[in-house]
Amino acid sequence: MRFPVTRRCWISLGSNLEREASIRGGIRGLRQAFGPLILSPVYETEAVGFDGSPFLNLVAGIETALRVGEIRALLRRIEAEHGRERRGEPEGEREGEREGEREGEREGEREGEPEGERFAPRTLDLDLLTYGDLAGEIDGYRLPRDEILRYAFVLGPLADVAPDERHPIDGRCYAELWRQLLVRLRDAHQAQLDTAPLSASAGKSVSGWSPLRRIELALGTT
Repeated sequence: MRFPVTRRCWISLGSNLEREASIRGGIRGLRQAFGPLILSPVYETEAVGFDGSPFLNLVAGIETALRVGEIRALLRRIEAEHGRERRGEPEGEREGEREGEREGEREGEREGEPEGERFAPRTLDLDLLTYGDLAGEIDGYRLPRDEILRYAFVLGPLADVAPDERHPIDGRCYAELWRQLLVRLRDAHQAQLDTAPLSASAGKSVSGWSPLRRIELALGTT
């Protein structure tokens, strides 16, 4: 008799519309769907690619025997229950395999979403990042997600709650990956200051700079 395999999965959460209520509602929905959660701290990050309010972001860990397609269906349902609208997204389109997809997308672009969705405010964004240590296309969805290695608002919270866990493809632990990404982001930010007008950049340093700002937000336990 075969028993279902239970896997640790990581899910990213983000919101910049009714942020606190949306994040709390998303957490309640995840608990109802998957049971106990592992939650990272909540961080605030600036909206990139469009003019909008800053986002709140965190990651949540679940233990589940559900398939990838079943998990994603539950995430879409929770998003919809909290006002998320996906305008013009073709049904069944494989995320990350759109025509013209390119490396080096600006931060804020989401694979598998039309341009208007990538650069738009949202009440609740739930993305499945990993499925145990599996890698590849599973149920038409590519895992682990590229966002882990590219975006501070994903990798930073993940390094908080799973510092020693290793990326299924890269092989390095999330704490090491975060340290290296943070150095690159600091160097890029310092370069911007160095090329800015003297009146704007004089005396500024990025020694203590971080792309993430921690927010205290009570998320409850039930």
